[in-house]
Amino acid sequence: MILAFVATSFAYLLSAWMMHPEEVLYPPIATEPVPPATAQMYLDVRNVNPDTPIFERYANWLGGLIRGDFGVTTGTNKSMVPVIDELATRIPISLRLVVIGTAIGTFLGILFGMIAAVRRDSLGDRLSTLLAFFILSLPTPVIILIVQQTNQTIMDATGWGLPAINPINPLLEAGSWASISYQIKALIMPTIVLAVTAAASYSRYMKVTTLDVLGSDYLRTARAKGLTRGKAMNRHGLRMALIPMGQYFAFAVGGAFSGSLFVELMFNWQGIGRFVISAIGMADVNGTAGVVFYTAVLTLLSATFADILQGALDPRIR
Repeated sequence: MILAFVATSFAYLLSAWMMHPEEVLYPPIATEPVPPATAQMYLDVRNVNPDTPIFERYANWLGGLIRGDFGVTTGTNKSMVPVIDELATRIPISLRLVVIGTAIGTFLGILFGMIAAVRRDSLGDRLSTLLAFFILSLPTPVIILIVQQTNQTIMDATGWGLPAINPINPLLEAGSWASISYQIKALIMPTIVLAVTAAASYSRYMKVTTLDVLGSDYLRTARAKGLTRGKAMNRHGLRMALIPMGQYFAFAVGGAFSGSLFVELMFNWQGIGRFVISAIGMADVNGTAGVVFYTAVLTLLSATFADILQGALDPRIR
């Protein structure tokens, strides 16, 4: 948690120094200038008054952070919504995408990477390698457009398709099976995008680690005893090949979060990704710092999970 605190503090100081929420709240080109006393009151209550020294603002923010209070949203939001409330509403939406997409992508990447290594130089290996590099070369928005256009083409041809945007249909009764079914369908395309990009990345890394294991002495001994390459890998090599994947998984979570920014924007999901984009655009100092804290905690949790996984796979680490 110390690293999360340091990262969040740095993000707050940098945001407070570079962002100018007073220009968003009261733009200089406003046709009806706000009385200076009113403007000062609005900025003071949000702890973003540029006339207050930055370290004094940081001390006020830090005092709230110790109590679990990230302050209120700044920018154009006059209702002063607590940042913690925004995070509590949006984090489950983003985690739904990131966790499911990453889990599916990790499984597929490990599977295809291992098969490509075991069947090295085969047609399947070359095709999977070509496809993986093709996917990795495409920006996330392009992959999203391809998935959306494919869905639209199927819909035009068959009359059936998945919801293109909005995970919630306001015309359906909340909590009804029709509403739940719509949300499940709306989750499919964003999950495909995240899973495809994750699988392409994991498959390349898994292939490299598997090839290292295939060249090890103990696996050559197993093959000399009559086991095929695939059986030797399943019985003796898979666990060792998965060990380096643990640390890669910890750092790949940040990449999954970055990819979800575009997914949430282009599929109109009101998650953390969409919130951080609007926060930066509105010079929301407190909101930006809150998102950095969430990202830091998510990365630390994934790193802890990776360490536990490595300990389970490799008894030498315990």
